[in-house]
Formats: sequence, C-alpha cells, structure tokens
Amino acid sequence: MKLIMAEVFNSWQGEGGSVEGSAFGRRQIFVRFAGCDLHCNYCDSKQYLDASKVSRWRYEVKPFTGQFEYKPNPASLDEVVDTVLRLDTGDIHSISYTGGEPTLQVKPLKGLMEHMKELGFGNFLETHGGLPELIREVAPITDYASVDIKDETAGATEDWRNLVLHEVESIRILKEAGAKTYAKLVVTPETKLENVRWYAELLKDLTPLVIQPREPIDISQGRLMGFYREAARILGRKNVGLSFQVHKYLNVF
Repeated sequence: MKLIMAEVFNSWQGEGGSVEGSAFGRRQIFVRFAGCDLHCNYCDSKQYLDASKVSRWRYEVKPFTGQFEYKPNPASLDEVVDTVLRLDTGDIHSISYTGGEPTLQVKPLKGLMEHMKELGFGNFLETHGGLPELIREVAPITDYASVDIKDETAGATEDWRNLVLHEVESIRILKEAGAKTYAKLVVTPETKLENVRWYAELLKDLTPLVIQPREPIDISQGRLMGFYREAARILGRKNVGLSFQVHKYLNVF
C-alpha cells in the first residue's frame, strides 16, 4: 500500500481553541498527505497541492527538533508507520492526518489509521470535508475530527455553497460514527455576516464551531467579535470559540 506523502513530524496542535473535539495544545504526530482538490487563497501548504509534483517527503529525524531528512514518493505504509513510532515521545495525544486533503488517498489513509489504532493511538482527522462519501469510509476509526467550513472568501471552488453543504454532511457522518468533531471557519475582512449566520444555522444542534482569522491576521477585533456574537446567538454561547494558529507564534511547524 503506497502513500503520496508531504511530511511527518512531532509538534503541538495549534488550532481548535477550547471546543469539544479540539486537541488544541496537545502533543501530536502530524502525518501530512500531499494533494488537494481545492485551491484556497490562504492555503499555507501550497507546495503540496499537486501530489504529482511532490517527488519526495520529509520526516523529522528526532522529535521536536525541526531536523528533517527526505525519502522518495510514494512511501510505503510500513515506512510511515515506522517513522511515526520513532517520533513517539510517550505523551502523544493522537495522530493528526492532515494535508492537503488526506481523504483523497482514502484507502492508504484507512489502512494507516487502522494500523495506528491497533497500536493504541488516537486518530485525529483534519479535513475540508468536501467528500462525504470518502469521509464515510474512515469515520468509524476516527476519534477526533476538525472539518472546515470554507467561507466564500476562501475561493476554494466556484460552487462554494454546495461545498459547504457537503462539509456539513461530512460532520454529520463523523458525529454519527462517534467521532468528537468540530467545525472550523477561517474568516477574512471580506467575510459576510449573513454567511456566518447561514453556517451557524446549518451547524445548529450538530457540532461546535471555531472561528479562526486568516493568517497573517488582518481583521479587526470588532468584526471578529461580531461574527462570534452572531454564531453564538444561533449555536449557543458554549458552542462557539476562537481559534488562532498558535504554533506559528511559538515558532514551531
């Protein structure tokens, strides 16, 4: 079983805030898959979007050192498992499967998740959620999930409303399978309050929402709090949180 990988490393989860399902502040091993079918204008992993151009993947040599070495793609399942085990520091909350979009390689993703679960690790899926039929395949072995709600200003796809509906369906699938799940909304100064209201109405009685400003942060606190207030009015005051990419401020990846 082969995987097109981007990188594997040991770090802190820097997103998610304090809502249920978040692993914010927890130690994780990140397994980043290459390839994505969306094109968000704020993507911080653009070098990995076209999997056919990612000829090699990097892995951290020693945990939390930022020292990397490289191997050619595709990687074998055994190679990735061995890398994860060598980076295990004994305090790992879960394995984060991220990208890119990991579900685009759903068969090797599922194989890896099953293997890590057998070894006693928790599985944390970070996904744009736009492919619910693939989410369904890994939902039963997912312990935690962060699912994007792609705002109109992300520019992810022309039919952004349909994408949002698919993302909400993915959240429903994960929740029904027992995964602790939250939705993540990246907002910009151009985000419309009416869209935030729509997202919140779709998520009501389904899952909590974290609102995360685009990096570098260029949105006013007043506007950010306005989005928060509107979402909390619909979802309930305990079901909304703020998320920031704290790992960037800690100068870790």
